[in-house]
Amino acid sequence: MTSTTAWVKKTYSTKGLDPLGVQAPCISLYGRLLPDITNVTDRARYYSFYPWMIWAYDQLSGSKSQDDLIEWVRRADCLYTMIGIRHRIKTGDNNFLKHDSGLIGTNTLRSAVSGMGPGETVKLSQYTVQEENNPNRYFKNPFGGLKQYYLGTFDSLGLMAFKDRAIRYTDTKGKSIAEAVDASVDRKLYVETIHSDVVTVEKLDALEAFCPCRLLSSHQEHETLLDIFFDRTSEYGDTGSRRRRTLGLFLDLIKKLPQKEGGKGPFFDHNIFRGCAYSGFLPDGTSWKLPDSSNLVRSGWAIYQRNEILSVAVQCIFWLSLNYLEEKKPLLHTTENFQSWFASSDCVSEAIDILNFADFNTALRVTTSNLPPLEDWLNDNHEIAKVNQALKTYGENNKGDVKSKLLALSAQILLGLMVRDDPTKPAYDPVGFPPEYFSVYPINLESLRQLGNNKWPGMTMANWLAWIAAYWGIEAHLRVALRKLRYQSKDTFHVLPTDQGLVVADLPDPTYTTPRFSQAIQILQDIGAIDRGPSNEWVKITQLGEKLLGGSLD
Repeated sequence: MTSTTAWVKKTYSTKGLDPLGVQAPCISLYGRLLPDITNVTDRARYYSFYPWMIWAYDQLSGSKSQDDLIEWVRRADCLYTMIGIRHRIKTGDNNFLKHDSGLIGTNTLRSAVSGMGPGETVKLSQYTVQEENNPNRYFKNPFGGLKQYYLGTFDSLGLMAFKDRAIRYTDTKGKSIAEAVDASVDRKLYVETIHSDVVTVEKLDALEAFCPCRLLSSHQEHETLLDIFFDRTSEYGDTGSRRRRTLGLFLDLIKKLPQKEGGKGPFFDHNIFRGCAYSGFLPDGTSWKLPDSSNLVRSGWAIYQRNEILSVAVQCIFWLSLNYLEEKKPLLHTTENFQSWFASSDCVSEAIDILNFADFNTALRVTTSNLPPLEDWLNDNHEIAKVNQALKTYGENNKGDVKSKLLALSAQILLGLMVRDDPTKPAYDPVGFPPEYFSVYPINLESLRQLGNNKWPGMTMANWLAWIAAYWGIEAHLRVALRKLRYQSKDTFHVLPTDQGLVVADLPDPTYTTPRFSQAIQILQDIGAIDRGPSNEWVKITQLGEKLLGGSLD
């Protein structure tokens, strides 16, 4: 008998994101609703500074190598951040949101700049080092924040591209915005500082025009960025329209939120946006009135939030079931074994005592009678409030046993979603997904509807809760982890099927996705559409924001 052997690629372990595949629809939705602003594109002026940085390098004479370009990018990246830090210190304005919040390498560079006195020097090369274990290294990627965070977005917007290991600005948009930046800054001093490798507070002060807060003083650069973010020239088609309308939603909501008497503006965070977008109502219960086209985008965000509610509930059940499995260490080899064992557990029994429902049908009927109106999303019994309670309860797990309480909360969230469902519309209306999409991600709003109508009715509460934990927990995770192992050689298992039965490897944290909200609000501040307090304690729309709002909700 002959046999063939071959090397098998070694897997590597990673905690893994979205261990149940339940967050994938959320990520797809917010990517389509707010394109070209991502969870790592933190500041508006990077959209113009980075093209200028490469354009300025091209203006230099002499021969250039790849190593020269990398060092240029790294020094320019560091210098830009140091200017923002220094400008905040010099002005005495302790509002990080205006100056250095979100700049690349701030954690490393803040202490360096803060400790500089008049006449003292710091070398840029001290922080542009690339050695793996050097504590002064400001960033790992050779091309800094440009390559790691921004370049993909710039490629989508037609500003820059990365091809054949070369970073380029485009001859149209990229060059145009670079020249707009150049008209308002001191390129000669910036270049001299990079080449000399010497930074002083005097140089940083002389270069303050580069600070993100000075964007509004650079007229053509500012106008160009407004054209990009709000697609005022309609060159980005449907993508630009969705970005403009979502930014317009934020501005409109800021304008309409109630504020405390005597305050500079209302408080606004992602929780308020989630509640208003999901319900279509403001915190005081009044309707959030929008034009039809913008209400369609708001409805897209409502579907995103609906999937988020489902996601958090299922993640919580997965976490607590693994926690209980690790605690009791039963010998269970299959999902069916787990379901049977979990259904008869103390954890489930105690959760049922909290819920006070004997079976799924009764639970659904009572929830239908008791669920608060959609607009009353600050009510403790509303599914929006229940999700926040669930995450808070999970966060208290180090203070005591929260498993049964968390299981009861998660069940109430799922029941609320099913009661709130409108069977006359597609589950993801008004946003569509390809027909095959959910074959890879079986935990979704459509499957929630189908199971709630066809499989779960008639189940006892114990069997229903155990089914969720088993099939939307253990089974779903094993499928996701096996798929990542097969196609990416990643070991992302949180629970392992072994000869000793199901063994817990790691407990995944239940969490929301991050739908680019913070980055979008920061960008709105950068471009002057809103103003915020130093600790984000208030926010208000500006005169420019009012003008942009007028062209956004069409």
